[in-house]
Amino acid sequence: MKFKGFIFLVLLLVIATAAFSIEGYDKYLHFSVSFTAYGISRYFFGEVGGFLFTTLLGVGKEAYDFISGRGCAEFGDLIADFTGTYFGHYYCSFLSFRPILIFYLSL
Repeated sequence: MKFKGFIFLVLLLVIATAAFSIEGYDKYLHFSVSFTAYGISRYFFGEVGGFLFTTLLGVGKEAYDFISGRGCAEFGDLIADFTGTYFGHYYCSFLSFRPILIFYLSL
């Protein structure tokens, strides 16, 4: 059963990478940072705390971009952040230990 879940995750990540690359490299970066940030924050704050921390990180970044005017706040960035957080959670749910670092590498 775990192998099927891993295959499912790999296919979803490949599809997500293709979808985000169409929109632009920025969305892929949002996805990757959220994916990795979830793994790190989950290690320190637990499952729910990691999800909340990573979600607030993404929302905070977009709020900063909107208020400061230095960046470009986009709804698509929030979707990429939430998707990265979800996939990070999904990936960690199949592990028998709590990792401190997870990352996604696209070639």
